[in-house]
Amino acid sequence: MNRPWLHVMGLVFVLASVLTLRADEEPKDRLDARSFADLLRKAQRGDHRAQNRVGVAFSRGEVVGLDPPEAMHWFLKAAAAGDPRGEYNLGVMLYRGTGVNRNLAEALTWFEKAAAKGLPEAQFNAGCFYELGIGVPQNLGRALALFYDAASQGLAPAQNNLGRLYETGEAVVPDLRMAVKWYTKAAKQGDAIGQFDLGTMYSHGLGVAQDHAKAAECFRLAAEQGDAKAQLAVGDLYRVGLGVAKDEQVAAMWLGKAAEQGEAAAETRLGVLYLTGKGVVQDDSMAAAWFSKAAEQGDHDAQANLSYLYESGRSVSRDLNRAYLWRLLSLETRAPEKDEKLSKLARQLSEDDIAEAERRASEWRTAHVSHAAELQLAPSLRP
Repeated sequence: MNRPWLHVMGLVFVLASVLTLRADEEPKDRLDARSFADLLRKAQRGDHRAQNRVGVAFSRGEVVGLDPPEAMHWFLKAAAAGDPRGEYNLGVMLYRGTGVNRNLAEALTWFEKAAAKGLPEAQFNAGCFYELGIGVPQNLGRALALFYDAASQGLAPAQNNLGRLYETGEAVVPDLRMAVKWYTKAAKQGDAIGQFDLGTMYSHGLGVAQDHAKAAECFRLAAEQGDAKAQLAVGDLYRVGLGVAKDEQVAAMWLGKAAEQGEAAAETRLGVLYLTGKGVVQDDSMAAAWFSKAAEQGDHDAQANLSYLYESGRSVSRDLNRAYLWRLLSLETRAPEKDEKLSKLARQLSEDDIAEAERRASEWRTAHVSHAAELQLAPSLRP
């Protein structure tokens, strides 16, 4: 479903946020040298829970030196004994290629084993593998079932992903009310992505009565957790006065937070504010800097704005070749020959200049497609 300026965060982010090692310890059970020695003795005697905990310690460098291969050794022992935490952590290590060669298919096998024993994180991770086709052919039905199992146990990211499947109608009959139900469950647990997606539903009146004030509150909660897309959304609402009182200074603050995280649309909007002096002190140089950042990420509005700056020589040296290049890139799939601004620039350039700009535009597009294809998931450790 198209959303003019709001975007649901993809599974890649959600997957990365949950693929972490599981220890199941309470804060009072944090290891020290003495407790680790006791734990190690238990592990050596075959206690599979202790084996898993020792593996976590080696994977973190907690008390002992960081030693991924040794962590793998203990996770294998725990997993071989059927411990779901050991199976799950073994899957994480195989997914990451830490202490062992990366093997996505084998990682999924271990997630499936732990999932079958009811571990919600394993159910969620396996669901992500099936939805994205990671190490296995894509199977949206299987993903739906796994997300449901994890969501029913209260795992917020699974609740959010389940809501998204109901919203988009992937593997299930579209049901916007069910989507709102699951987004709400995730949002109430403080899940930033759930808060953002619930805000989107309120903003557009999808499965719920349209309510811009509620949308603004959901976006604010996510934005305060550092979610860049939510910060962009809050900034936009304050910029136009939708669901909140119009305040261009507050808009600039939130757009600045999102822009600092590399959110291209926020960089573009912030550039416009600097160009017009709304909410910030007018500064053409700052506008050009933010347009440049967004343009390099492929934001077409920023590319068009940067073209204007190069054509006019406003805050940058006048350069019609660059103006033509950025205008051409901004058109995306639109027919260049029908664009009046591009035609105007072309009349001021030689055929060689135009050919060179078109060559550079082609190279730019190829390089940016290749860069996007190289993105990797990057899970991190957590208690």
